[in-house]
Amino acid sequence: MDTAGPNLFRKRVLVELSHAIEQFALAARPGDPLVVIAMFQKMSYFERETSMYRDIADRGAVTVVGLAEDLPPRMPARVRHCLFPESDELAREWSVTVLGPRGGATLVAQDLQSVDPDAPTLEDGRRFRAGWSFRRADAYGEVLRLRSRLRLPADLVEDIDRVLHAVLAAPEPPHQDWWDVPMRFLAGRTAHAVRDRTDALGALAAADTDSTERDPRTGLLTEQFLHRWTTGLGGSLPLGLALLRITGLATLRTRFGLRAETDAMAGVTGCLQGLLGEGDRLVRLADEDFLAVLPSWAPERVLRFCEEACIGIAALDQVYPFVTFPAAAAATVTRSRPLPLDDLREQVGRREDEPAAPDQVPAGQ
Repeated sequence: MDTAGPNLFRKRVLVELSHAIEQFALAARPGDPLVVIAMFQKMSYFERETSMYRDIADRGAVTVVGLAEDLPPRMPARVRHCLFPESDELAREWSVTVLGPRGGATLVAQDLQSVDPDAPTLEDGRRFRAGWSFRRADAYGEVLRLRSRLRLPADLVEDIDRVLHAVLAAPEPPHQDWWDVPMRFLAGRTAHAVRDRTDALGALAAADTDSTERDPRTGLLTEQFLHRWTTGLGGSLPLGLALLRITGLATLRTRFGLRAETDAMAGVTGCLQGLLGEGDRLVRLADEDFLAVLPSWAPERVLRFCEEACIGIAALDQVYPFVTFPAAAAATVTRSRPLPLDDLREQVGRREDEPAAPDQVPAGQ
């Protein structure tokens, strides 16, 4: 099974393929030797599929779920779990493997920690490199790989080994090449259908944009947009967050008039947006608070964003309305959900007396 090359997919396609392989598990005869191992990254993702894996385990399959979590989760009866740290390579893996004597199927995807900039939400836009197979030999290899990588209790290893021995005792199912061709055709059709559906939903969303998602005076995105854009977001995607507080913007109109406010705001937003990449977003949280959301940015890069933003805003006193705007910044890279906006507001409040030095970025939180 090849996961290299151009096999790049967004999350929704992999959801459909995962469901197809889970149905493959449910199609096995109850009581037949069967092992199902699924890597879910975070518990929040598994919670959406709990009933499916309860049904699989209830049919007698050895059922194992891998999670990058610190604390043991509550699982359905007969569903076993294995935990590993966020630093483990397995934390970036999304996989589903089903194996029995009569057949096997496997999907393995590597989280690229990047987002499609055109996706309606961050979660929908997550990108993966993936490969799949409906050959028993490939599924057997994946079970062996995960058996060796996961820290499994001895009794669970024995249960998996019993299935492996049953598989070895049975001849490889014939005509799997015939199965592979139509399954890949169906998988490709699924990918196209999901892509078309996603594009259609995106077009509808663009045509019917909620007026509360943009500030009518500046056109900037609002906190309402931020809530929708991050809805359903699990803890697998790291987000760089940079909160900038620009003192003086709130009172600019009363001091210098509407034109001065408009030109100053254009200067501030132009400065900040010029530092963003294609998939990043700038949100105005309050009159003087701006949040840059930077998916997958490294901590040092987020700090550099803050430094360059503060320098650029300080230089705006050289253009109309020739007003100095002290800027304070606080930043983090986080996997926490909900986003730690209150912590950033508290940090930036402490830094207002030292605007040139943003708070340190705690990496990997």
